[in-house]
This record gives sequence, structure tokens and C-alpha cells, in this order.
Amino acid sequence: MSASIPSSFVAAAPPSSSPSSSSSVLCKACSRSRIGESVGGSLVPKTSTQSGGFVATMQTTTSNNNNSINNNRFAALASSALPNYRVEASLEDEEANNNDNGIKRSTKKKKKKKKGGEQNKGNTNALKMNVMKDAECREILDELDEQVVFIDSYTSEAFTQCVLELKRAKVIAYDCEGVRLSRTGKITLLQIAIPKKIFLIDVMTIGGKEVFTDGGLKDIIESEEILKLAYDVRMDSDALFHQHDVVLKNVLDLQLLDIAIRRAAGGIVEHLPSLSKTVSRRLTNAEILVCEDLKKRVKNMYTSVEDGDLWARRPLIDDARRYAALDAWVLMKLDQAMRPNGTTAPHLFPGFDEKWNERVLNASRKRIDEYKDKEIPIEQGGKRTAEMTQAPPF
Repeated sequence: MSASIPSSFVAAAPPSSSPSSSSSVLCKACSRSRIGESVGGSLVPKTSTQSGGFVATMQTTTSNNNNSINNNRFAALASSALPNYRVEASLEDEEANNNDNGIKRSTKKKKKKKKGGEQNKGNTNALKMNVMKDAECREILDELDEQVVFIDSYTSEAFTQCVLELKRAKVIAYDCEGVRLSRTGKITLLQIAIPKKIFLIDVMTIGGKEVFTDGGLKDIIESEEILKLAYDVRMDSDALFHQHDVVLKNVLDLQLLDIAIRRAAGGIVEHLPSLSKTVSRRLTNAEILVCEDLKKRVKNMYTSVEDGDLWARRPLIDDARRYAALDAWVLMKLDQAMRPNGTTAPHLFPGFDEKWNERVLNASRKRIDEYKDKEIPIEQGGKRTAEMTQAPPF
């Protein structure tokens, strides 16, 4: 087993035939050499605290900015002078959901992308340069590099430490990757984050029984004591249950929380928002820029992350690891933005009270069963009906 730390999120090395054996990696975001720890495959988190409710998390250096950003955004949502914005935002969510989370692009759109490939490449390079030049972006990239722990053996010290830390946590962020992920599309990678640490667990290499049953992750995922943060949990729940007999419990679906906060403020939300749309509403400019940069670079490299075989390739290239780690990291950041100190405070989010909170939790529980109880499986990248992309009326 080996636990490795990926190189900088900004300038990725091209895919290689074998993983690097060097423990010294160059952080290209800030042009300095760094030694990657491999003892136990675990990095010591900086600081975190837990208390009643869901969780109280030590805020990052940009947390103070998040509160003012949230206030400004929700003041705009609550304003009665913007009725058209509410409807337009919902239409944007529908369009983004269709293009961002699992719906195949049409042949025409694919041809158009090929035709304008050079222009897209130029836009991506410009974005990358902005990320490299921005001090806040470089700080975020360093933070991500320090937090990632890659695990490819359940008998390793790194995996043992991972399970111990997850059992002690009050809240974890959960996501998984696979090829056409569904009950028939195998889970190949798990991403689980806690404050200051992101575990990437290679299910494809280790094996499902070893990870979930022998390794103890099944007990953690099914625990009613640990809150699991997810974003549109339906597909992951379906795959976990039918492939590994694991039932997700105590889930907070952040997609539903975003919808509820906007509705509580008087907004009309008819369609499910994509993750990128919610990120653009909730996170700081630097965090948004880092997310967009990595997403564009990975999707330019592969025709479709969802439909391709990226997540079945071994060894995983650096950008694939970064993309996976970012998904779990973003969930923790969204939780901090929408539930600072473990609660969605009414003074920050107009109209959102305990009743709204209960609605979100109840709707999240229903979502766990929505896909897994269907007779016909729903495949990632497959055709979705209007009902599947419609925001639930909770």
C-alpha cells in the first residue's frame, strides 16, 4: 500500500505509465519544493472542533468573507424588485443541470466543441494563468495538496487511521466516482472528507468487500450518529446499495439545502441546481476560480468524465485525483457557507428557520430511496426525464 500526495492542482504532469516513486514533489503553484509524508499515509489535520448539532468547524481564512457574500446574495434574493431574476435563476439551474450532471450532450454540441477546440484551449490557459497569479487561489491549492490522502490497501496504516478518524467525526462529506455510475456501473473510487483532510479510497484496487465490510466503512456510512454531506445523493445511494449492500443513513443533501434557503427567502426554484451553480452562489471568487480551472482542464482532456472510462484507469493521473478530491472538499466548503458553525442561521438566511431545516432533512431521507427502489436502473450519463430534474416540493 502507498499513500501519496498529489502535486500542485495548477500545473499537472502528463499521464505516465507508472506512479512516481519520489517522495519530494514540486509545488508549482508557488514554485517551492515540498516533501510528501508517507509514514502511515496520513497527514495531521491543522485544527477542528466538534460540538452539538451537526458540527462546529473552524473556519478557513476566507470564512469571514463568506458571511458577507451570503448576506449580499440573499438580500438580492429577498428583494421584491427582482421577480424576473427568480424565474431566470430557476431556468439557469435547469440548463446547467442538463449540461453538468449526467445528461449526454447532443452530437451537434460535441461537433461544435471540436470545431472551436483551439478557442476553448485558449480560454482554459487564460483561466489557468489567473489561478496561478492569484494569491488566494495558490493558498487554496496548497491547502488541497496538504489534505489529500490516497489509499489503495485496506491493510495499510493509512486505511486504519482513516477509519478511526471517520468514526470520531460528527460530520463527513461523501462522494464516489465510477464508470457510468449506477447500480450496474461500478464504484471505483470513494472520496470522504473531514475538516482538514480528504481521503481518496481506491475501491477498484482494494475491493468492495475489503473496503466496506472488512475495512469497516459500511458501519460508518450506515451510522445514524455521523452526518453525511452529499450533493444529489440519489445515484450514489443506488450504487452503494445494489453493489455493496450499504444503505446511506443520516444524510444532508446540500442541493436541497440550497433550494430551501432560496425558497425561504422568497425565491421560486423549479429545477435542481447543478453543483457548479451552487458553488457560484455560495463560495468565494478564489474558490470558484479553482473549481472552474480544474473542471475545465479535466473535461478538455477527456470527452466526458461521467461517461468515459477515466475512473477505471490505473494508476489515476494527478488531475483525476485532484478532481475527485475537489468534489469532497467543495462539499465541506458549501456546508461551512450554508451552515456556519453547524447551523443555518436565520439572521444570515432570511426566512430559514427550524421548520425549513426539518423539511430539508426529511427530503434528504426520501432521496436516499428514490433511485435505489426503482425497478429500472438510472444510469449516470443516461437520459433523464423532466421529473428527475425538477426540484421537489418540500
